[in-house]
Amino acid sequence: MLERDASVEPDLVAGRECGSCNVCCVALTIDDPELQKLQGHRCRHSLPDNGCAIYAARPQTCRTFFCGWRRLKWIRETLRPDKAGVLVRLHVEVSAENGPQYAGVIFTLLTGAALDADGLAESIAAAVAADVPIYLDVPGPPGRTATQARINEALREAVIARDKAGVLQILRQLYTIAQSMPHKPVILRGADAGAP
Repeated sequence: MLERDASVEPDLVAGRECGSCNVCCVALTIDDPELQKLQGHRCRHSLPDNGCAIYAARPQTCRTFFCGWRRLKWIRETLRPDKAGVLVRLHVEVSAENGPQYAGVIFTLLTGAALDADGLAESIAAAVAADVPIYLDVPGPPGRTATQARINEALREAVIARDKAGVLQILRQLYTIAQSMPHKPVILRGADAGAP
């Protein structure tokens, strides 16, 4: 497992601000007792200007979440989620014995156009070359599960060969396969789970 090190910065990257980006308020499933929201549905507290109606009193889940673009210096500047259609997140596993352990990085491609995002291939290739576990995540329809798979081995040869076109070709193939997979309805555990 990945510990916090040079590739996973504990602090936010200087100069990168959320601004009007609220991709996390739409793309993610939030299964918190204080906020229940299915992926693909805009949070009910999101304002027309992409602000938050409850920002000062937002749940802890929202207070502590920052995407990989805000946290990881090696993620290209061009991969801001609302501009690139790519949401980068730390993949965290929690155990009772060890607490949170950083187990890699998830690249969520919000649309097929995200495959053309400037810096996507380079950011993924840099992580693969550094042996950071990388997961490709392709959302299902709103309210349904995503398809996620670790992709390091699939990309390793193209990365070693410094073959950007090959990396992109493999990513396109994996994206197409992920889109064809069945997506089950997401079940939230909270009391008002029926409300997106």
